[in-house]
Amino acid sequence: MRRAGQSVSLLATGAALLWITTAGDEYLNYVRPGFRILIIGAGAVLCALGGAGVVRDWRRRAEDPSGDGHGHGRGPGVAWLFLLPPLAIFAIAPSALGSFTASRALNQAAPPVDAGRSLGALSPGGPARISLTEFTARAFQARSGHDTLTGRQVVLTGFAAPAGRDRWLLVRLRMTCCAADAVPMRIAVTGVPAPAADRWVQVTGAWSPAWAKIHDVDTPRLTATAVRSVGKPSDPYE
Repeated sequence: MRRAGQSVSLLATGAALLWITTAGDEYLNYVRPGFRILIIGAGAVLCALGGAGVVRDWRRRAEDPSGDGHGHGRGPGVAWLFLLPPLAIFAIAPSALGSFTASRALNQAAPPVDAGRSLGALSPGGPARISLTEFTARAFQARSGHDTLTGRQVVLTGFAAPAGRDRWLLVRLRMTCCAADAVPMRIAVTGVPAPAADRWVQVTGAWSPAWAKIHDVDTPRLTATAVRSVGKPSDPYE
């Protein structure tokens, strides 16, 4: 790869980073929202470096139209592969993790979130809209004697994943830093037919004290009364 090609690779990578952070929310498929400004900064630096390299090469060609000395600075041809990631982002950006990731971690227990503090009562009134992370934390605490779920309807949002007959999983991946460390927060849903895998749904129902056993892992269970399809959130992680 000539120096011009290296500069184009930098420019394309920087443009891809700016594209996924400024023209849309695709970056949320890979990292937490707080990383947006850092990605924009990295994209701007790469664009500046790549653009400077392209201008430098253009000036050299203008000064030496015979092409003498242009063979200097060649790198390995495999370096052109660096263009593939930015081109892939422009052509078809990888989607957020889904049911396949959740199915690969069925024998992994959900982490006990907020185990060190007791959660207060749910807001009064109609069904409480809470996250799967909060529902899981409340289910663990109810199991330990601090019950804030019995007798209350909740509304949860996530994507569907298969889990055998007469039940299915509602899943939301919880991310600390990036998609590589995402862990599935999941509950077993009964009482309503299973939606198609990876379909985003909103489920209304009540916590069931009888936990589900899925791949020898105790999983909180929800007895659903209603389910409806919803669009994928701009930030698919919790």
